[in-house]
Amino acid sequence: MASNYKDNFDYAEAIANTQDAGERQQLLAERQNKIESEGLAGKVASNDAVSTWNGSYRPYSVSSTQSGGSEVSQLYDTAENARLQRLEAARARIQQQLQKNLSAIETDYTTGMTQTDINARQSVISNEEKLAALGLNMGARGAAATSGAAETSRIAIDNQYRSGLNALGQARLTARAAAQDSASAQEAALENEFFTASENAALQQAQSALAQFNADRDYSLSVAGLTGFLSGTPTLAYRDYASGLTSQAQATAYEQAFNRWKTAGYVQSGDAAILGVPAGTPTADASYKNANLALQQWKAGYWY
Repeated sequence: MASNYKDNFDYAEAIANTQDAGERQQLLAERQNKIESEGLAGKVASNDAVSTWNGSYRPYSVSSTQSGGSEVSQLYDTAENARLQRLEAARARIQQQLQKNLSAIETDYTTGMTQTDINARQSVISNEEKLAALGLNMGARGAAATSGAAETSRIAIDNQYRSGLNALGQARLTARAAAQDSASAQEAALENEFFTASENAALQQAQSALAQFNADRDYSLSVAGLTGFLSGTPTLAYRDYASGLTSQAQATAYEQAFNRWKTAGYVQSGDAAILGVPAGTPTADASYKNANLALQQWKAGYWY
């Protein structure tokens, strides 16, 4: 594919030596193509810098919102990633601790169930011995009680056993809920801290970008005041200055042509267009007096 720039061509020199805004923009575009195609970024002056070059004024580099803003953005992105990693690590620790707490609760619950069963069996045995000492018999454990006292004893033991189971179950649920609530509260606090930090960082980044933009604008304006060009486009002051130079050159040419008319006594063919009178017109003609008056007015307007 054909390149969109000239090989072996000094674009920077051409840009510095042209005053035509359209030509400068075209040269800048082709130079950028060359920089990108040949990997010259960082090895030669950037277009931001060269766009301000004018004659012998050639600063090598200038402040750049785009490149400076990109570097600042990378710093904020790095900080944001670090905060995110810390958040995820803290979340993982909270979940690990939650699982440990839930596991401990289940262990305590299982131990409590075992102890409740043991206590219930011990109560049965103890009551059987008490009833036996009174001459009463509980009867087979799977059969009906042999007396009212035995039945009452069995009911009391069963109620106590069920009450113990209920208490254990309620304690288990309460402990699990408390552990999960604590983990959720910790995660909520972490997320709030994370998003607050992110919002503050985003605000600081915006303020930094705005400050950089203002600094670049002020710098570009100051450079434009020195070079007469802003991003390759001539400033109004420079155009006025160039216009003044053109007018002065015209006045000088007019004066030189008038002096030749005065010396030769007539208008030479090459000076007719400059003076605005026909070739061969003698100094005795009234147009000579008018031309002299115009010259004096012109000099007074541009040189004094």
